[in-house]
Amino acid sequence: MNRRASRRVFFLVVIFLLMPVTWTRRGAAAETYKSLHQRLRRLNQQFKRFQQMTFTHLQSIAEKYNISHNIDSRFQVLSRQFERISRELCALKETTEHSLNSLKSWTKSLQKKTKKLDSSLANMTRALRENNHLLNLKQIQKQRTVLSDLSHKIQKQQSHISSLESLRNQVQHGMQDLQASLKRHQAQITKMESQMQGLFKIISASKEGDLDPLNSIRKQQGVVLRHVQPKPKSEENRMRDRLPSGPTEQPQTYKMLYVWQSTIQPTVQAEEELFQLPLRHKIAHIQTPKEEARICNVGSMLLFPSASTENHVTFQRSFQTGIHELSICTWLKVDAKYLGTILSYATENNDNMLVLYGRNSGILGVMNFVIGDPAYRELSLQNILDGHWHHLCIIWSSIEGRFWYYLDSHLISPGSKFQKGYEVPPGGSMILGQEQDSIGGDFDEAEAFVGRLAGFALWTRSLSPGEVSGLASGKGVPRGAVLSLDDVDQMFGSVQHITCECLEHCM
Repeated sequence: MNRRASRRVFFLVVIFLLMPVTWTRRGAAAETYKSLHQRLRRLNQQFKRFQQMTFTHLQSIAEKYNISHNIDSRFQVLSRQFERISRELCALKETTEHSLNSLKSWTKSLQKKTKKLDSSLANMTRALRENNHLLNLKQIQKQRTVLSDLSHKIQKQQSHISSLESLRNQVQHGMQDLQASLKRHQAQITKMESQMQGLFKIISASKEGDLDPLNSIRKQQGVVLRHVQPKPKSEENRMRDRLPSGPTEQPQTYKMLYVWQSTIQPTVQAEEELFQLPLRHKIAHIQTPKEEARICNVGSMLLFPSASTENHVTFQRSFQTGIHELSICTWLKVDAKYLGTILSYATENNDNMLVLYGRNSGILGVMNFVIGDPAYRELSLQNILDGHWHHLCIIWSSIEGRFWYYLDSHLISPGSKFQKGYEVPPGGSMILGQEQDSIGGDFDEAEAFVGRLAGFALWTRSLSPGEVSGLASGKGVPRGAVLSLDDVDQMFGSVQHITCECLEHCM
């Protein structure tokens, strides 16, 4: 207890001692309190503002979190789109590279053509100059030779005229002599006739009952008496007669001859024997057994035996009007490792207006279908280079630029937006077997077709799938074909046009 009391007393004493200090500092503490209170109020306001800012910041963070979640899903979508775009870019790169390779080949061919044209133009200009020079020289030489020939001919004509004048004078003298001699001969003939009449009178008077002994002889032996005239003299003998042979000219006398001429007519052969011609030897036709035929709508076949710039075929006619639709169908059997050119249609403005070809130097498994160069589509050849018969049909329409490629009645590849609204112009040159770099010429051996084409036909309309199937199965040929192998005009090189009723017989 004492300790407690002492402690209380100690505290009281300390408080008592500290009281005046507290009362002295109470005024300063009040002022300090006010300033603290103001500061606390400001801090409270700042805290509220901080709290509000923190709340808004937390709200924005929450919103951003939601946005980031959406961004993840969007990023996944974009990544998928990026992969698809990358694949498309790769495909586009491949097609671009292929197009660039094709353009390079076209550029090389154009450069070759340009070089050929330049060289041919230079040769033509040089040849024209040389020809002009040679022609001038030849014309001068010809004129000189013509003048010399004319002068020589004039001299010959003058000499001939002089000789003719001398001959005419001689002929005139000879005619005068001949007339005089004829007068003398006529007098002698009249004298001899009077003598013959007197002789006949004597003979008739000597025989009684037979007034004409010559007629009796003719009756008995079947002969007639005729008077033989002297043979006409040749020009040389007549000229010899005109010239004097001696001091005195002896008059020529005519000898009267009587010859016996048989009245028996020769045996006349029959008209059939006279005009009968020798009979031709008939060769027995040995029929060979033919393979059973299923496709008998081909009509004929063209054989292109080798790769040559000479082997091609032209047609009698071409397109008369512009073409907005066409169908090209044929049976083909390729004997080479590449397709070559099936068809080539060239005009003055474009030498590759319509082409079906596959180059030896290009991609072997691809056929280019060209309409209005440089527009073209690449078509896969599939198994067309296996050395067997295949039926091919290519159809195009400019309405939507659609095209269909059939092989053995199967649709291989359809397409669209190929030369939409385009028109193939008329009046061009159509050739089978070679690709034209100019109208009707400038052929390339690497583009030649080697093999057989049978039943080729071209329509200026789009064939239906049923018509294509009927063609491939041999059921018939659709109506309205504007070109076929019946319209072939000329065959060049070693091309052969063979008639075969059925495809199985087109060997």
